[in-house]
Amino acid sequence: MTEAGLEAAARSLRAWLNRQQFSDLSTSEVTAFFTDSVADWATDQGYEVQREVKLPTATRQNRTGRLDLQLRHRSGKGRLISIEVDRGTKEWSLEKLVQAAELGHLALWLRWSRAPVTLPIPPTVRLIRAQVLSRTTLTRAKVHSLRPDNCG
Repeated sequence: MTEAGLEAAARSLRAWLNRQQFSDLSTSEVTAFFTDSVADWATDQGYEVQREVKLPTATRQNRTGRLDLQLRHRSGKGRLISIEVDRGTKEWSLEKLVQAAELGHLALWLRWSRAPVTLPIPPTVRLIRAQVLSRTTLTRAKVHSLRPDNCG
């Protein structure tokens, strides 16, 4: 796929995520929700899903990275799709996605926070932002919620 393929994948995943919602999940539950939701989208689109996939080469400080998700179409056609799911703006996540794009993968970064992204996003990576609301309960637990149509 070309750059249009990258944009099409990002647009399709955004549409899928805009139909999702949850209330009062912990931070780890939100990450698991998004990871599972992306896997469900991929399966629905005809992809096989692998989690925690090791990148074939080392990056930062000779460190080998793992991608949260890697998708391969069941037909055997098309490019791999590599996906990172993060709450924060992790430079390491972006580095892994840039490396995946250099290997020819489509690279998607799902970031679930209302805070601005402070890193420049290269044209080979598409950022998908889930506008998750956070609040602190009376027992001082931090919980998160997502309403439909809050992913862009």
